[in-house]
Amino acid sequence: MFKINAVLDHAASGQDQTLAKLQHRVDAMALVNEFWQSAAPKLLSEQSVAHQLQDGMLTVLANNAAVASKIKLSQASLLKALKNSQESYAEFSLCKVTAISVKVQVKSSPRAPAKRMIKLSATGAQHLNALAAQMGDSRLAAILKKLAAKQS
Repeated sequence: MFKINAVLDHAASGQDQTLAKLQHRVDAMALVNEFWQSAAPKLLSEQSVAHQLQDGMLTVLANNAAVASKIKLSQASLLKALKNSQESYAEFSLCKVTAISVKVQVKSSPRAPAKRMIKLSATGAQHLNALAAQMGDSRLAAILKKLAAKQS
C-alpha cells in the first residue's frame, strides 16, 4: 500500500491518470474560487464560494438566502468587477464570465449535546434532605428536597 506522499508523487509523475485528473479539477476549482474572491465584496466573498465556471456561467454557492439575494441584485456590478479582475490579473485571463448562477448551500448545524442528568447517591440525598429539614419551610429547602429526589 502506498503512503500518501508516494501516491501524490505517483500522480505528479503522470503515471496515474485518475489522480492527475482529480488534481487538475481541484486546481481549476481553486482558481475559479480565487477569481470570485478577488472580485466580490468582502461581505459576499466571506459568505459564498464559487463552485464552477462552465461555458461562461459562474455558479456561486451562498451560505443563506439573504446572501443569494444580494448576489442576484448586484449581478451587473459583480460581472463588471469580474471582468476588471480578469483584465488585471494574468492568471484569470481564461476565466470569462457572462452570467452568474446562485444556489443556496445551507450548512448543517450540529445538534446540541444532550443535558447530563444529575443523579445523587443515597448518602448524598440523605444529607440534602437533612439540610432541607434544618432550614424549615423555605424556598431553598424545597429546592434541596427536589435535588435530593434525583438520586440514582
